[in-house]
Amino acid sequence: MNSRALPAFPALLTLALGTAVPAAAQSPAPAIPATPATSPAPTGPATRNAPEQAALTRGRALMTGFLAVNLNPLWQSFSPAVRAQWGTLEGFTAFRKTGLEQYGAELRVVRERTFMQGGEAVYVRSAIFEKAPQEVWAFVVGFTGPQVTTFGVLLEQDRTDDPVVRTPAYGPR
Repeated sequence: MNSRALPAFPALLTLALGTAVPAAAQSPAPAIPATPATSPAPTGPATRNAPEQAALTRGRALMTGFLAVNLNPLWQSFSPAVRAQWGTLEGFTAFRKTGLEQYGAELRVVRERTFMQGGEAVYVRSAIFEKAPQEVWAFVVGFTGPQVTTFGVLLEQDRTDDPVVRTPAYGPR
């Protein structure tokens, strides 16, 4: 999916994947069953605060456009700093089209979650794509008010059994 490392993004990625945020600080949306990709009905726990609920609703809408390669609404929502990370709308479009060619359409949403990080409401959509069903990709969209102040895509989980790293047979003994 051409994951992009963005400035100040690594700490947010840790939070987005839930490894550093206490469970009580997260407001996960219920897991979405394995069905064809559609816009899930807006549901969520009553404990989600107003900025998180807005991030969930707006994040879903912007991700629907992103996945359909209708990128202008998302691009127009980007803060100047996020736009600068992607360069131009044409560059951002090329990034998305490359992901679509390599991974295909979204097969299903694995889960969605929201949380607050400072003054930013963060929406994370984890999904599986048709050409790589063994991988789960996380799309992270951070909002400060209506503006997207963080956007990134990263591999959340690789479910294959293939060995990635093997210890060499050499070295000090």
